[in-house]
Amino acid sequence: MSSIEKAIERLDRTAGHKDADAFAELNRDDAPEARREPEREVDPSAVYRLDLKGLERRGFLTPDGLRSKTAEEYRMIKRPLLMNALGKGAAPVDRGNMIMVTSALPNEGKTFNALNLAMSMAMERDSTVLLIDADVVKPSLSQLLGMENRPGLTDVLVDPQLDIGDVIIGTEIPKLKVIPAGRIHSHSTELLASEDMQRIANELSERYADRIVLLDTPPLLVTSQASVLAHLVGQILVVVESGKTPQSAVTEAVSLLDKSKVIGMALNKSRRSFSSDYYGGYYGYYGQ
Repeated sequence: MSSIEKAIERLDRTAGHKDADAFAELNRDDAPEARREPEREVDPSAVYRLDLKGLERRGFLTPDGLRSKTAEEYRMIKRPLLMNALGKGAAPVDRGNMIMVTSALPNEGKTFNALNLAMSMAMERDSTVLLIDADVVKPSLSQLLGMENRPGLTDVLVDPQLDIGDVIIGTEIPKLKVIPAGRIHSHSTELLASEDMQRIANELSERYADRIVLLDTPPLLVTSQASVLAHLVGQILVVVESGKTPQSAVTEAVSLLDKSKVIGMALNKSRRSFSSDYYGGYYGYYGQ
């Protein structure tokens, strides 16, 4: 068993006892026991307690908001992503379970969307979610979750003694786990483009067929890191801020991406109503 399998098994067993009854029912793991080898119990303190009330006050999706408008919006956004990720789409998608969330410019809402997508996908019965803060220069996700001082992705890439399984953090939501960005490094782009990062991506993608790996990455037009990471994933969701992001910036950003990937667009902060009354604040379109 690899170190990733061991870490995830420990986190799954610990987190399963801590969720609220209603949410635990939605996230019940119906997979056969044979899929994962038994692992020893760990200290329950290893499970990270998210500030769910604080996140909810800031407009994020949480287990208590399953019937909210936000939850409905992300059900619409996530469905084609999951179909491609789990091999149920019209055509096979290579590395479809590796999904990158990015934007053309800063402050368009990519981290907001990455976390909400992760929360929504963690409600699925047939998949687990690993959310990675891959914006290692401006780790907004790690800061949002209070994980900015914890070892993370860059630490694994720098320290050969550290394994990716060592930095996976389990949460009280049984099917949601997080890898923080880790310490800021002056050669972060080179680290993300390294063979070690390629190896990590391979292992994360292939170890469990039912696992969705979501990467919150830097904006495409600000650094080259997002373009580097795009080669590691099968699906890319580009967040666009309604009424603010110039069309030229969106076009330029998309031109940097490999057109063999499945590329989706999400319109954020829109006040216009699309399709139904549910989508007044957020509308998503997804396709190649």
